This record gives sequence, C-alpha cells and structure tokens, in this order.
Amino acid sequence: METFEAHQNGRIKMAKRILVIDDDSDIRDYFRILLESYNYEVSEAENTTVGEKLLREAETDLIVLDVMMERDSEGFNFAQKIKQKDQYKGIPIIMVTSVNQKTPFNFDKERDGAFIPVDEFIEKPVETHKFITAVEKYLN
Repeated sequence: METFEAHQNGRIKMAKRILVIDDDSDIRDYFRILLESYNYEVSEAENTTVGEKLLREAETDLIVLDVMMERDSEGFNFAQKIKQKDQYKGIPIIMVTSVNQKTPFNFDKERDGAFIPVDEFIEKPVETHKFITAVEKYLN
C-alpha cells in the first residue's frame, strides 16, 4: 500500500515510511504520534522478529530501533543482521536506547561503529528536537 502526501504546489510524492521497533508500547505510541505529525508513515513492531517481517512486506525508508528488548543485545544483533543484507543495508538506522544508563557499558557510535552499525545513536529519554533532526537528516 502506497501512501501519498499532497503539496501546495500540486505535486504529489510518496510519504516516507519509518519502522519503529521497541518492546515498550508507550514508546512506540510516542514515536508514531510524533512522526505522523511530521507526515511520515509509521509501522510498529514490538520485537525484531516482527520488525524483520514488516521489512519484507513493505518498503522502509528508516528504522528507529531500541537495543534492549527480549534480549539485552537484541537491537545490536538486529542492526548487524540487517546491514549485512543487500536489500536492507542502505536503510538508515537510528538507535534510541537507555542501554548506557542500564548497563556498565558506555556505547558510542564513533568508537564502537563496527559493533553498532547504525547511523545515529540517541539516548533515552529522547530530546524531541534532536530526534526529529536526525530523522530529517536521513530522509530529506
């Protein structure tokens, strides 16, 4: 199913589709409401198994991904798996997590880029402006 967004100048373009993968339904709701207010189409998954199924079913322009879900490293493992597949490796991933607050690790995208193959790493609680700026950086 394609979603279109109308513009004032009469041109029509497809809305960008974002997949949010997080085990917390409140977090998914927050991202869905926020992203839809910016005219993005949002799909939601409560884990990476469902997330991968949604990736196969519909074209996705960006992934918002938690780290700690059923397993503490689930998001890391998913990002590594996705970036190894030719059909998905070009999809930007914004990792949004509290892993640095809940574990003794201090992950950093620049230092740990090989282990964390994501485009952005944003700590929870999320600063809305910082998050939207990152989303727009990869979709515009």
